[in-house]
Amino acid sequence: MHYTKGCFKKRNPRANHLTKRYKPSKIPHWAEIIKMAKTENCRVEWSFYKNFKILLFTIALFGNQNFSHANNNSIRIESLFQPPTITLAGQSTYKVIIHGSQENPQGSIPQIPGISISNSPQVFRSASFINGIPSVRLELSFNVTPKAVGTHTIQKWQIQIGKNAFLVPDANLKVLPPNQQDIIRKNEQEKQEENLKQASFIEFSNPRPYLFEGETVSTEINLFIWDRLPVSRIERAPQKEGGSISISEMGQPLEKRNQTRFNKSYTVFSWPISMTTAIAGKHNLKFNTSIRVRVKSRGNSPFNSPFFNDPFFGFGREESLTVLSDNHTINVKPLPLNNRPKSFSGAIGKFSISTSIDSDSISLGDPIRYKVDIEGKGNFSAMPAPPLESDEIFKIGPPAFSFDGNEITMFEGIQSFEYVISPLKSGLLEVPSITFSYFDPLQEEYFVTKTKIHKINVDPGQTWIDPSEESSSEEENVPEIKTNDYFQTENEPGSWVLSLEKESIITSKLFWSLQSIPMLSTVVLFLYGLKRKRSGRDIFRKKLSLLTKQMKDAIAYDDPELFFKASRERIRLEIGTLYKRTNPASLSSQEIISLLGNGSNNENLIQEIDDVLQRIDDYEFADREKNFPTLENLDKKINTLLKKLK
Repeated sequence: MHYTKGCFKKRNPRANHLTKRYKPSKIPHWAEIIKMAKTENCRVEWSFYKNFKILLFTIALFGNQNFSHANNNSIRIESLFQPPTITLAGQSTYKVIIHGSQENPQGSIPQIPGISISNSPQVFRSASFINGIPSVRLELSFNVTPKAVGTHTIQKWQIQIGKNAFLVPDANLKVLPPNQQDIIRKNEQEKQEENLKQASFIEFSNPRPYLFEGETVSTEINLFIWDRLPVSRIERAPQKEGGSISISEMGQPLEKRNQTRFNKSYTVFSWPISMTTAIAGKHNLKFNTSIRVRVKSRGNSPFNSPFFNDPFFGFGREESLTVLSDNHTINVKPLPLNNRPKSFSGAIGKFSISTSIDSDSISLGDPIRYKVDIEGKGNFSAMPAPPLESDEIFKIGPPAFSFDGNEITMFEGIQSFEYVISPLKSGLLEVPSITFSYFDPLQEEYFVTKTKIHKINVDPGQTWIDPSEESSSEEENVPEIKTNDYFQTENEPGSWVLSLEKESIITSKLFWSLQSIPMLSTVVLFLYGLKRKRSGRDIFRKKLSLLTKQMKDAIAYDDPELFFKASRERIRLEIGTLYKRTNPASLSSQEIISLLGNGSNNENLIQEIDDVLQRIDDYEFADREKNFPTLENLDKKINTLLKKLK
């Protein structure tokens, strides 16, 4: 502390005229000391008194923590609009000020027609000394946006502080018509928002004005990023908003540079996808993603400042920018019922079918491979195998699937089904043809085609003869050899042997060495197949565990939307895996019921699962206000039904 000569002397109190004039009987209050120092023109550093004031306030505040609760009569509440008069294009703040308490109040602001009040207030706490007495204050500030011209009044309403209730007084806000300056400011703000949208945006185009239920189309999602926008990374691939339409997984994007839009140069990231419809009707679809943008300061952020005032150059912190696409309405029509062939199983697109066999001449008991190739464009991911069943002539095994094309979109390529056929009779046999039907969405017509008939010659083979009988007949025909005319020609014997019989191959080490090679190969292949099978089961268990956890979290947080979405995916996963479908996530409700009908499930179980799927569809696409059973009861029901599947 600095002081002038003669002010606040410590060692000679007689020489200090302040002491003589203001000699108290007790230690003076800090406000009186400051007043005396100002009266005598003492140059006291205010930092000392400021720190001294804070120290006294802290002692008083923590020494009297229950001050406001001890005396509820000292709590006083004010309310006001700041500013109290605005134009229709402006904004105001509704403030509730509580004197004498810093405890968070509880209450609900009444809704007033003509103004919109935010639900998330800003909270300010302050403390001060008034005439030497500590005082605390809590201020709640709500953003207010006018919707209509006139005087709007928030009547008295009640809040709860601790265990006591208090009334918040009236507050009035006057809203005037917009002036010319407001119109100019609004136009500038709209222009800034439009410029910000042009900095980065998502484009998605529907290939046709309308689609059919179950149809798959190929399209792409394009993310445009302005070259002057300092983007550090793309946080995630675009995500779909909207149900009843499924899209394929997104891989690595294709990058295109120097693309011009709005007289600006962009870098475009493209994700090719396939889109499959599920339910007829009009559905909204849009996409969103997030990118990381470098900004200098909050004032230069793209979220608060004009877009073209040099906001992005330089190195600073990163902020996340959400990029949205326009909202698209997808019109989905149901498949026509007229002229629908009986062999139609859901193939939609433009296809051609061909068949082939690996051999046309075999022996009885030898199998042949019968390959069916379906080529074209359409919903390959939802296409079942053509029906080919065993009979008294052929024994037919289940087909093996393979796809030659883009395995992510699965829209264009060749879908192959390979059957193993074993003839049960000999002679000239005919492999039956396959009837394949599909719906062409461009011509809006059903088409039916048949494959050609393949003829195979099955040889009955040679008759098996017992080798023991053949050897015995040969021994009977050998003439007896006389031995009385033999004589010894050499006296010295030859080398001795343990036995006159030939050594058995079973005792040969070379034989067992050669046999161990295929045996080890078989063991290795068996272990490899077992590992792949376990890895597939592990993936299934992980997905099932994740979906079960999402359902439990949805029950805990009372989130019906998350619960119904996870329930649908879990039903698809368990039923699709049970019936060995390659892509369970693409199954529709009708396909799930059809799979259950093909199994050994009773009608009551199928009907209950159909009711659950119908409830999920009703919530997601129809009436959300409809009364549904509690999520916990529905979860128990789903678990019980899935355990009964066969």
